[in-house]
Amino acid sequence: MRSLPLLLLLLLGAVLLVAATLPEGASAKLKEANPRGVVIQQVGRFAVIVYDLAHSAGLTYVGVVRGETEEAVGGGNIYRLVVAAAKPDGSKAQYECLVWGVPGSSLSTWKLRRFRKIAIV
Repeated sequence: MRSLPLLLLLLLGAVLLVAATLPEGASAKLKEANPRGVVIQQVGRFAVIVYDLAHSAGLTYVGVVRGETEEAVGGGNIYRLVVAAAKPDGSKAQYECLVWGVPGSSLSTWKLRRFRKIAIV
């Protein structure tokens, strides 16, 4: 019975050691993206165009408000952007989008994973 506290202490030490040697969390891998950067602007424009083609929403790209990039598992990048888009009546809104792609690759390899309205401007 005396060995139980020792065993628990050793187990706790092992867990702490493993936790200390693991790579930083996924949120630490996110990099803030420059909304005025050429690639980020192209990704934002891509997201609005693809969504508009699929849903006939009549959206027009206005710009990227903010964004983050992350290296995707298996290659490519994940872009988490907030884009501004306008409807034909002139009303504007912000949309959160998630795009996966490889910079410099053909357009057919890019994927729009999420596009949802988050704010009316």
